[in-house]
Amino acid sequence: MSDANQTPLQEAVSTITIGGILVAVGCYAGAVYDVPGLAAGVLWIAALVFTWCPALNELQGGQIPSLVGSATVGVALFLFGIPLAPLLAGRFARAQLQNVERDTARLKKNRASLQKKERAKDDFIVH
Repeated sequence: MSDANQTPLQEAVSTITIGGILVAVGCYAGAVYDVPGLAAGVLWIAALVFTWCPALNELQGGQIPSLVGSATVGVALFLFGIPLAPLLAGRFARAQLQNVERDTARLKKNRASLQKKERAKDDFIVH
């Protein structure tokens, strides 16, 4: 699935981080292209953030509200997802164990097949 040196917990945190980034980018793209419902929701979230943090009103640019709203959604997904990382890590660990068991069974089957071919080759007698 990923780097072999990465623990399942690190893999879960990485997955949650990537998910948060992708959701933020998706929200920004939806807001820029005026996707119905999404654009209004992102701008509503941006309005809330601007009221909570008035220093953001100093930022100049037409896309700042969309950017702030999208970043807020991505950060919120990350913050609410991190407590779920141990659950996700448990699933990753189980999946890795199942992959190891499946590979072990495949290796045993292939080894038995090769040994059977070698024995059959040894029994061939020409008169």
